[in-house]
Amino acid sequence: MVTLHINVTGHVHECPLLRERIFDYRHLRWETDYFISRFVMGLRNTVIENPAGLEREFHRLAVRVDSFPRAVIHRDLQSRNIMVMKRGELRLIDFQGARMGPPAYDVASVLWDPYYRLRDDMRERLLEYYTDKVVSSSGGACSRKHFRDTLLPCRLQRHMQALGAYGFLSAVKGRKYFLKHVPEALRLLKEDISLCRDEYPEMHRLIMNLQS
Repeated sequence: MVTLHINVTGHVHECPLLRERIFDYRHLRWETDYFISRFVMGLRNTVIENPAGLEREFHRLAVRVDSFPRAVIHRDLQSRNIMVMKRGELRLIDFQGARMGPPAYDVASVLWDPYYRLRDDMRERLLEYYTDKVVSSSGGACSRKHFRDTLLPCRLQRHMQALGAYGFLSAVKGRKYFLKHVPEALRLLKEDISLCRDEYPEMHRLIMNLQS
């Protein structure tokens, strides 16, 4: 992630197509709509009690995430897309969704991954390593606190996107094996929203009532 977000971003001008692919408000709102349609209403058949209030909170969340500084991000940097080669080298696959977006989205994807639950101490150690490298490489442009402030909103976005995908893949595409990842993804999302329940009360009410 450090290489992608720092070194690759420094050369993004060499690839105009990638430079113009922005993970913006429109894409962020698509993710939350996906979560509602494919998971909440689709897979869980849950009625939205206050759609207008929920819409306002999704809007505020997307506006906030859209305001964060952008780098080249993989956008689906979960454990299944990291290949370990015979000699131990790492390779990323399934990178066709790469865009210019908030680096914390990738960090949330791999360190809070429903496919592979990291120990809390391991996650914190990896997060500290990443943050140290990025802050030192930014020349003061990025502070530790600023990056940490971007992390929770990106966790919310990512985990809603993941649950939307599990709903779509299992119910529409018939790939029922994705259902086994729902409990962990929902556990992570409930953990996320519990940390900002006062900021997003309607989201908190909806998410905490969802059943695994």
